[in-house]
Amino acid sequence: MLNLSPDTRVSDLPSEAILCHDVRNPLQRSEILVRKGTTVHPHEIRELLERGAAEMHLAVAEPNDVVEDEAASRMATAIAGPGVVAEPGHFGQASLRSTERGMLRVERAAVDRLNMLEGVLVLTAEPDRPVEAGTTLGVIKCAPLFLPESTLAGVDAAARSGGPVVELQPFRARRFALVAPAERLRGGAFERARAALSGALEWYGSSLEPVIGAEASVAALAAAYHTVRHAGAEFILAAGASGTDPLDAVFEGLREAGGEVTQYGIPAEPGTACWIGRLESVPVLGLASCELFGQPGALDLLLPRLLTDEPLDQNLLRRLAVGGLLQGPSRVAPYHTPHLAAK
Repeated sequence: MLNLSPDTRVSDLPSEAILCHDVRNPLQRSEILVRKGTTVHPHEIRELLERGAAEMHLAVAEPNDVVEDEAASRMATAIAGPGVVAEPGHFGQASLRSTERGMLRVERAAVDRLNMLEGVLVLTAEPDRPVEAGTTLGVIKCAPLFLPESTLAGVDAAARSGGPVVELQPFRARRFALVAPAERLRGGAFERARAALSGALEWYGSSLEPVIGAEASVAALAAAYHTVRHAGAEFILAAGASGTDPLDAVFEGLREAGGEVTQYGIPAEPGTACWIGRLESVPVLGLASCELFGQPGALDLLLPRLLTDEPLDQNLLRRLAVGGLLQGPSRVAPYHTPHLAAK
């Protein structure tokens, strides 16, 4: 680091250096003659001193130093996993963007390791949520004007020590079915629920078929469960149950079909009345009434996880608890906002 003044001799000027600050016109302070981060050479330094620049702070690279934009670009490339593109460094930082729609995953321990390296700053968007293509997922910054090669090697090592630091998991297309006692969803509610659920699933590339509105009897609902199971459904959505009645026909119909209910209620709000079960190898997700008509809720936390192959079980439900209090749609897919939901 050099601090130059008008008294500095030409012989003391470095062959190349980078300005640590903006150099302003002493006669017109609003005018910036040269911006910080600019590479300057002896004749340019002398011209600035002769124009009255009282002093200049210059950073001079050591033999193994890498300038900030190149350092940022290299670090971003090192931490970008599948589905993530590293943009070129600019003003010492580089952004990470999603190349497709998917679930943002971040290796938190790796981010911790990276931020322990001197001069390296890594920050990401909130992980474990669905994002659109082109979303900014994170930023990595070279805090000083240079980073030594040894630091960049440390970034590479930290990025390679586990899984990808920042990645986007694509959603797998799956077939869902819906079973509900139609008489409990009256006045067009059944069709509205079908439309809302279909719209949500289509955003992920999945489908809702078949949809059965059965009679509210154990036998009719058991037959409906059998039908959708043998139609090839990979997930069964169930609606219309009374969560406070363990002997409700929706639950008993599942048991009659050979399935089971494994948990009543889940730690997410809206949606605490959701429940889960299984029918042979097919997971069953029971929906609360608030999940049926396109409002943000527990279903929105579950779908991206199910469609990136997390099993629908009690362990998954427990992981929803931290952050399970939804206070707006920021953590859920944008199909709730029509102008963002374009396919």
